[in-house]
Amino acid sequence: MLNRKGFTLVELMIVVAIIGILAAIAIPNFVSMQYKSKRSEVPTNLKAIKTAEIAYESNFDVFVTAAAYPSSPTKTVQTWVKGSSGGFATLGWNPDGAVRGSYSVATTSTDFTATGTSDVDGDGTNATYTATKSNNPNAPTTGPDVY
Repeated sequence: MLNRKGFTLVELMIVVAIIGILAAIAIPNFVSMQYKSKRSEVPTNLKAIKTAEIAYESNFDVFVTAAAYPSSPTKTVQTWVKGSSGGFATLGWNPDGAVRGSYSVATTSTDFTATGTSDVDGDGTNATYTATKSNNPNAPTTGPDVY
């Protein structure tokens, strides 16, 4: 009986092949999870905008309209400039740090619709979320696989 130490070349090739198969399965899922985590900024910020709109309306009996700011969503982060954010500055809302999404608010005398869009994968197709006085932005109005 031979006294073997270590792996043979065949065993090593089998291990490398198994690692390659696992990587081929995991990498697409990893990319998808990265996109989902980056897109999660939008509903979080819309919930905060909703809270700010309700608070503002309780104080001043009017909702605040806000044009899209930043003007379009991007794959990379954009600095939020409070002085340039229009209605959001009036509302007293600004996000913590830079944003990837674009946000806007349309109003009526009794309600508002806050809209947030993102394009974290840079394919030109925006994921869109909306929030109103009575609805939270729980799911995108676009497909769940649109980032």
